[in-house]
Amino acid sequence: MKPYLIDTTLRDGEQAPGVVFSKKEKMKIAVMLHELGVDEVEIGTPAISNDEKIIIKEIAAEGFSYKTSSWCRAHLEEIQEAAKLKTTSINISLPVSDIQIETLGKSRDWVITEVKKTTKYASNYFSHVTVGAQDSTRANIDFLKEFIFYAQENGASRLRISDTVGISSPLEIQQLFLSLNGSFPTMEFEFHGHNDLGMATANAITAYKSGAKCISATVNGLGERAGNSVLEELIAYFIYKENNTSYNSQVISKLCRYVANNSGVRLATNKPLIGKKVHTHESGIHTSAILKNKQSYQFINPSDFGQNNAGFCFGKHSGKASINHFFSEKNLFLDDIRIQQILNLVKEKSTSWKRPLTELDLMQIYQGN
Repeated sequence: MKPYLIDTTLRDGEQAPGVVFSKKEKMKIAVMLHELGVDEVEIGTPAISNDEKIIIKEIAAEGFSYKTSSWCRAHLEEIQEAAKLKTTSINISLPVSDIQIETLGKSRDWVITEVKKTTKYASNYFSHVTVGAQDSTRANIDFLKEFIFYAQENGASRLRISDTVGISSPLEIQQLFLSLNGSFPTMEFEFHGHNDLGMATANAITAYKSGAKCISATVNGLGERAGNSVLEELIAYFIYKENNTSYNSQVISKLCRYVANNSGVRLATNKPLIGKKVHTHESGIHTSAILKNKQSYQFINPSDFGQNNAGFCFGKHSGKASINHFFSEKNLFLDDIRIQQILNLVKEKSTSWKRPLTELDLMQIYQGN
């Protein structure tokens, strides 16, 4: 089963505290998502403002390869306004956990009434309706199934299962989706995960493996609190583990950096796939092995994601192999004693400076030694 990837950077990603994308930035991200090859983009929430409606309508009208959707509360007037924007589909969200229902001052009966009414109403305007079960992973399972039943009965094409507060583990997600697919074999399920316990991407993959056809995620995992399932990591998984070649992964580095720069949420240097240091090696054992076979300690090819291989850095944990390789590449062939002398100075200086040495530092050691 091929995964159906839904990007929600422009909606849930922008809900990260302090993040605002301009119209130009949203359009640029939309273009890169088209180049990347995602299946659907959730563009935004019409109720936010008239400007938001304009952006949603313009992106939806561009004719990108992916389908488009907007997110609404279970309000008839919001659904009606969303219909004017001509997105492919709509996502209507309702709470299903008792804690969130009670926080709204509502009841389970109210939720069931609303899902019947709004799903049926939306079906008059959209050929494809997604119903979002907010806080699914904290919901009573019998009530969640009742909610899904009435959503399906009233025209829902897809049901979004949301780990809204990021509380679940992969085993719990597996059990949930196996149960839901057993009860609703014809329903198209989507998983939407948050990363509060650091498991959003793992949960998304587990959901997919357990029968969820659709996964929603964001670039860089951008989103509320600790963020969402990470789009580029999911794509890397499908490329390397499922041999899926349908994505233009060369766009990923450019896309991730654009989102980081324009969201103000900086990328960690050890961020999987595109972090500044994730393709750099210092350890003597690792560098010696990599010189013989790159895949010994690095199965990811940086160029698959538009990245350069940073190679080696030189520091406290370096070995003679990386020092020798560095100078050999510059046609400087040193004997073992000289290599060891330089290595000793590298270890001493990197320990004192509390940083790896640059190539310039290494050449200065060579010239002064």
